[in-house]
Amino acid sequence: METIGIILLAVIAYFLWKIYHQREQEKTDAFLEKRASEKSKLREKYPHVAGKLEGNWFEVFASQAERGTPLLKMSFLLMLQASTKIDFSEGSMKWDSLWDCSAELLEHLEKYHEGSTTEHEIAVVTYWQMASEAVGELIKENSEIEGSKIEVEPYTNIEQIASLFPKKANHPAKEITFFDEKGSLPRKSKGSAAIKAKLEALGL
Repeated sequence: METIGIILLAVIAYFLWKIYHQREQEKTDAFLEKRASEKSKLREKYPHVAGKLEGNWFEVFASQAERGTPLLKMSFLLMLQASTKIDFSEGSMKWDSLWDCSAELLEHLEKYHEGSTTEHEIAVVTYWQMASEAVGELIKENSEIEGSKIEVEPYTNIEQIASLFPKKANHPAKEITFFDEKGSLPRKSKGSAAIKAKLEALGL
């Protein structure tokens, strides 16, 4: 009798474990299905940048946008966080100029390229995420940054952003560029009064 009781307990324990495992698997499957659905909706909503940005930054920033996070403000804060203004080196001045180029680019995209404002900002905030990580490494190496250090990837990736978005019919004959006549990046830019106004409205 004692042996039968032990066997019954073992059988009951096995079925309880199986039921528990099945329920946990169902929870996992439901979670994965929900995540897949969310990703699919983001790809449909932001087709010009989905799958075209480095790493998983598209999902990160698209999700932030869905929550109402101002991506323009995030871009500006990423620039400031890794700002090198204090050393007044050539690299520092180029870094600051890249922000003016970004603002000019955002206005250009809105006027002459397809895609929503949010899509444009997802591309730009991804650029600043990558750039701020890279310049942070340069600052660790040396507080004064050579200008040539800012003329390579990922800083030059700003040139690629416009190509993500098809041109509108009113697009100028030439695409916007941030290289100067000598082939150096970034060229001088006046930025964008419209983007500056947006940042001021966001309290910056």
